[in-house]
Amino acid sequence: MSSSFFIKVIDQSRERLVAACDEEIMDMELLSHGVKIKVSKTFYGVELVSADELLQEVRRSTSVNVIGTRVVELLVKNRFIHEEAILWFDHPDKKSKVGHAMMVI
Repeated sequence: MSSSFFIKVIDQSRERLVAACDEEIMDMELLSHGVKIKVSKTFYGVELVSADELLQEVRRSTSVNVIGTRVVELLVKNRFIHEEAILWFDHPDKKSKVGHAMMVI
């Protein structure tokens, strides 16, 4: 399993959005309660970063959108998001779930 994350940072005026996902779920289609989401490089970026680099960007952000079990667990562990704020999508393998969370400061 990879330890890298795809990331995209968007700066606009005083706002800074960080979008990130687990490397291994890029290009997957996920489903939850009739809602389908496509994890794409258009939204989540093409740059690969480490957990430490991702956390640095999250600390500098005004909003965050993350998807992937590892990235969500990382932000829960570092107290950026609460476990109850996670939306769980079915993984295409039907054996596991993939977390999605958003944070706004």
